[in-house]
Amino acid sequence: MNILVIKNVGIEGPGTLGAFLKKNGYGIKYVDFEKGQKLPATPEEFPLVLFMGGPMNVYEEEKFPFLADELKFIEQCLKRQTKIIGLCLGGQMIARALGAKVKKNHKKEIGWYDLDLTAEGKNEPLVKGLPESFKVFQWHGDTFDIPSGAKRLASSELCANQAFVYENALALQFHAEIDGEKEVKEWAELYLNELKQERGEKGMELILAETRRQMPILRPHAETFYQNILHWITGK
Repeated sequence: MNILVIKNVGIEGPGTLGAFLKKNGYGIKYVDFEKGQKLPATPEEFPLVLFMGGPMNVYEEEKFPFLADELKFIEQCLKRQTKIIGLCLGGQMIARALGAKVKKNHKKEIGWYDLDLTAEGKNEPLVKGLPESFKVFQWHGDTFDIPSGAKRLASSELCANQAFVYENALALQFHAEIDGEKEVKEWAELYLNELKQERGEKGMELILAETRRQMPILRPHAETFYQNILHWITGK
């Protein structure tokens, strides 16, 4: 059985989450908007749809027309109760589809930052077994409000809303799926101007050093998180 991965930009894929799902018997079908690929008519054949990140903003439909199609597809998934996960931009798109505001955060998060589970999060099966605080990789300038009826799962010092769950939808602002120094370097090279603006001329050196230190710590936490996601997908 295949899951569907929606890529807003080719470089941002499902990383370690995709590898985990493959290891557990799922195939992956991609729709890559950067290549001009189109969404399927419905999500009904997929047990899970992943909406990935990207450098664009949810409110830039005129510049990136595929965002309007993506939003409609998310609305279809919500209506059909198809399980969906949004990562960074994808999470913001889910928030928007649920009627929540997406806006500039007061400060960009680029690098490794502490993620703190909320009081609600500590009782949520999707984050069961995770530490109350641990470092995750971030690369975002926008943030989402929490939709009505959703449960806020995590926050950080610079960004209050890092994750929420709403029925069949999980939205994440952070990147648990990042797959080590090679992938971080690819992002850093593509988004180098933004990195230098936020982290200084030594931004590349700093973010790669952080990644070397933090990836061995993140990997087992990500594995725990993915096991919880698998239980959520299958209901077992």
